[in-house]
Amino acid sequence: FRKSFNHSWINNLSPEDPLNYERSTSKYSGGSHPGRPVYNGHFVRVRPTPLMNPKLVIYSEEMCKELGIGVGEVESESFLRYFSGDGGMEETPIETWATPYALSIMGRRYTNNCPFGTGDGYGDGRAISVGEVVVPFDTTSDPGPAYPHHAKRYELQLKGAGQTPFCRGADGRAVLRSSIREFLASEAMHHLGVCTTRALSLVVSDGANGDTSNRPWYSDNAKNRTPNLPQRCAITTRVASSFVRIGHLDLFARRVEMIAMKNAKAKNDKLEDMMWHACYREYYNDAYEPYWESKDAKSAAMALMNGTMNTLSRMVANWVRVGFVQGNFNADNCLVGGRTMDYGPFGFLDVYHPLSAKWTGSGEHFGFMNQPKAGYANFAVLVESLLPIIEANGGDADKVRDEMLKKAQTVFSEAVDNAMSSKMGIQVGPPEMAKEADELWEEIEPLLRGGRADWTLFWRQLTYVAAKYSPANEPSTDYDGMTLRGWIERWYKALASSHTFASSQSTDTSLAPPEERMRLANPKYTLREWMLVEAYSKADAGKFMPGDYSGVHELYNLTMDPYGEGSPEAHKKYYRRAPDESLSAGGTAFVS
Repeated sequence: FRKSFNHSWINNLSPEDPLNYERSTSKYSGGSHPGRPVYNGHFVRVRPTPLMNPKLVIYSEEMCKELGIGVGEVESESFLRYFSGDGGMEETPIETWATPYALSIMGRRYTNNCPFGTGDGYGDGRAISVGEVVVPFDTTSDPGPAYPHHAKRYELQLKGAGQTPFCRGADGRAVLRSSIREFLASEAMHHLGVCTTRALSLVVSDGANGDTSNRPWYSDNAKNRTPNLPQRCAITTRVASSFVRIGHLDLFARRVEMIAMKNAKAKNDKLEDMMWHACYREYYNDAYEPYWESKDAKSAAMALMNGTMNTLSRMVANWVRVGFVQGNFNADNCLVGGRTMDYGPFGFLDVYHPLSAKWTGSGEHFGFMNQPKAGYANFAVLVESLLPIIEANGGDADKVRDEMLKKAQTVFSEAVDNAMSSKMGIQVGPPEMAKEADELWEEIEPLLRGGRADWTLFWRQLTYVAAKYSPANEPSTDYDGMTLRGWIERWYKALASSHTFASSQSTDTSLAPPEERMRLANPKYTLREWMLVEAYSKADAGKFMPGDYSGVHELYNLTMDPYGEGSPEAHKKYYRRAPDESLSAGGTAFVS
């Protein structure tokens, strides 16, 4: 496994230089929290803090297979050590690193989140990269810093691996509760068909001598949090082709602007390096390979914008499709690869409302149906961050900004429209068909909101209606029956017209019927918070009690096939509305 390491972030980008390191540590050294400003560089070298008494809770067989890790290796002591933060301490230690980035919320730049008020103290506060793995690995040649693009590259990060310079006074740890949520959500989203970071393993600090962190959390059915409850520490290993955030480019664009204020002829080489790296890691064929040899940075930047526009719009549209609310969708939590990440205050819808969010800090701007707008705002930050490169290479920055943002408005809007059409089983064809789908959504939305509909159950039940509907059948519903019946009749007519049109345009005689397309767009099972609470409550019975991880494994198995019917037991237990008490309990209905 270690033979397949090839750290492009280390090889192709710049570390914090020694002078700035000395400047930072001489002023901000000491104390129990080593947070300090990082004035330059794309990364800092930092070691994970190992967990005491590590125990493997769960791992993803799929990700192990992707990475070339065999079952025997997973069960080995070296696997447990490495993914609990105790790897690479031998005579030939592996380089591990954390990265700085900037915070922008809904397109507005912030620095007050940084304890130094400058933005130099923001970055990977508790996530440490412990390797980039290239598979398959050709042992007959040295891969070098520009390994062939046809090989798959995965970056591995330990979340909860201890303090970094960006920890901002925190302990750098994650607790078992949040780690279970992150592991299960990462894998669930993958199987839902939503682009996401993956989870490789979850390791807990076990037993009476295990590590704990104090965290405020909710006691049973409490409305308010109980301060400083000791909870067991854990580490989730998350995996992605890259963790290049829009916030990475945002940071170096800001530094270009600051330097330019002092020296108009200053170079933006660190920003360009970050841009090229993003192209290399995420859009090799479209943004890197055609332009790298000629060093056509302007064209590469344009291609990066277009690539991110397409992947990011699909991602947020899929969030709407499956009823997912990320909760904290800042530009620093937004990957240029259009991949869902940072499963913190997330939640899947129980009761539909367009502004639903689990976190009380989400505000309306991160509410459920506003997430495409937040994605667009993050994309605008990316565009703004790349404009210095456009301008430095002879481009018209204002023109590029206007054209890209205008194009993105259409792309994001169409992605959401297509997602809603897929939920209704309507294939987008002529403009009048797309218009009809829009009108159907506008008609049903107030009924769903007013009836406090369960987002997942409503659309899945509509899938069953598509297979068996007859205009003579009165639909069973808690909502305004006659109004809903009229909507269903109009929807079914549009569904039939769409299928007829699709059949006329295709030579494929095995074209899937509408109900099958709807089944693949409307999951039967999503990770409701009440399910997660049951699982992590059993798992974390207390420091002196053995954890029961059966609920974690049960949910993991359930999420492997979210579009299937599941077993009779799964149907009875999980295909239901949320329990009434969970719709008001702190830590389940909301978090603060």
